[in-house]
Amino acid sequence: MRPLPRSLHPLPDETLTGYILRLAHRLGTSPGAIAIRTGLTGHRKENALFRIPIRLLHDLDPDEIQTFAEATRLTREEVRHLLTSSLAERYGPLSGKFTPRRSSARMVNDNAWLLTRTPRYCPQCLVGDGSEIQQLHGGSWQRFWRLPPVFACTKHRRLLRISCPTCRQPVHTVEMNSIIARPWDEDLHPTQCRTTTAPRTVGRLQPACGVQLAEPNDTLSEDLPDAQTLEHLLGLQQRLLDLLNPIGPEMTPCVGWLIPAADYFADLRALLGLVFLSWPAARPFAATPALAEALDRDAGQRHARATILRGRPGKKHSSRPFTDPPLDPLLMGAVLGIAEHLLGADDEEQARERMLPLIHQASDLDQALSFYLRRKAWISFPLRIVVMNHFNQMAPMHQIIARGPIQPGGQGKPTTEGYRRASRSHPESSYMA
Repeated sequence: MRPLPRSLHPLPDETLTGYILRLAHRLGTSPGAIAIRTGLTGHRKENALFRIPIRLLHDLDPDEIQTFAEATRLTREEVRHLLTSSLAERYGPLSGKFTPRRSSARMVNDNAWLLTRTPRYCPQCLVGDGSEIQQLHGGSWQRFWRLPPVFACTKHRRLLRISCPTCRQPVHTVEMNSIIARPWDEDLHPTQCRTTTAPRTVGRLQPACGVQLAEPNDTLSEDLPDAQTLEHLLGLQQRLLDLLNPIGPEMTPCVGWLIPAADYFADLRALLGLVFLSWPAARPFAATPALAEALDRDAGQRHARATILRGRPGKKHSSRPFTDPPLDPLLMGAVLGIAEHLLGADDEEQARERMLPLIHQASDLDQALSFYLRRKAWISFPLRIVVMNHFNQMAPMHQIIARGPIQPGGQGKPTTEGYRRASRSHPESSYMA
């Protein structure tokens, strides 16, 4: 494949979709044309007419990486860093350890813990850094914005947005399971809203919203909560970003243990479901009254949706209202703050004391889902030793720790690899379990 006449250097933490949008804009062509020229669609124009497969957001096979790299004059490593699969080592919901799926297509299909349909975004980050190239083509559509636990911009001290301020629809809403909306539209800037606001007529695609999403740094945000809530959310977000950072801490405290970052995000995912399923049992752990009230409304709507789903025939999917992360950044920060508090217990006994009311309430409402959220393939070993037993049959904590979860086959070997007990007097020191 011949290289494109011009290319671009990727921006820090840029997604493949953002890179394609900027490259298409620089070359004066459409994202669909770039997808064909870089080998993402197998050179078949009809495949890119309405869709660029969602799996490409997450991963490419080695031949696709090589072809894309040659066409864009990037290194293979630069191409890999455009993909969300490169985050799996730190982010449990994209790791085969906690989301065991055989292919990149299966990993992203129906995985609510990767935002494939529409990203969150910071309007001020989209302005760029003032360099000539970013003045022309905009700032980075960041990979981290595709992860539900990233809900705020700590640089600009604001919550991210999910919707366009003009059309009020999620930005870049896609059709036909594509990673880029309107892939054959040549007229849109990379930072304009690509959502089609009117229904398609016969044989004709309606215009895009087209509003400019980038906003200068001196623009007052309407998204800010009260000062106490904002400080809590920004602090929480920075701690989570540090764990996602490839050069950040590899281990983090969890119920008195030190566990890998990927395991911690898997635990947050499970506790989000437990919090919503057991609500309002977790309400006392909300960091501020504003966050508690927001979760009151959202949890009520989730329980109502689950009730409707349970009453319909066929496959019900009644767990989804509890396990899907909120798109709204404020709600996401609110529930993750509670999950972080639960995992921040000093030891297993304190963690059990905090979580037992939630487990009681969740088991009373939906025992099967309660156990599902606590299964081996969903959470870390330290969290399992806190919540693994049914609350009516809780063994003494020292017996659970000594025994550990039993490996398949009955060998009886505790699955403690990769985990360390944290020292109370010196949290930075640890010993192997």
